[in-house]
Amino acid sequence: MEFDHEKPIYLQIASILKEQIAGGQRKAGDKLPSVREGSVLFEVSALTMQRVMLHLEAEGIILSKKGVGYFVREECAGSLQERMAREKTGEFVRVMKNCGLSLKEARSLVEAEWEGEPDEK
Repeated sequence: MEFDHEKPIYLQIASILKEQIAGGQRKAGDKLPSVREGSVLFEVSALTMQRVMLHLEAEGIILSKKGVGYFVREECAGSLQERMAREKTGEFVRVMKNCGLSLKEARSLVEAEWEGEPDEK
């Protein structure tokens, strides 16, 4: 798996799992891969995967059942989608502003991406 070297790997994996939960691929109550399974799946050390799980647990997204595993919290699935959308939108807007794009130009890019149109370069 390819990771961005600008951001800690455990946060990138946590983001992937959050996107899966927000997108409905992992539902409330679903069991997540064990630390060992996750380390194989994401090709990272078990220590990194443990850090992912502790991070998600601290955020209130998953819960640990001792001796059983990690599960998606019942309360978080719906709110996570909105929270992630706000975070990603904020990141996108900051980048577009830093690139000097206007709201109209940024909107045009979003619409083209949404519709699956190729970049016009």
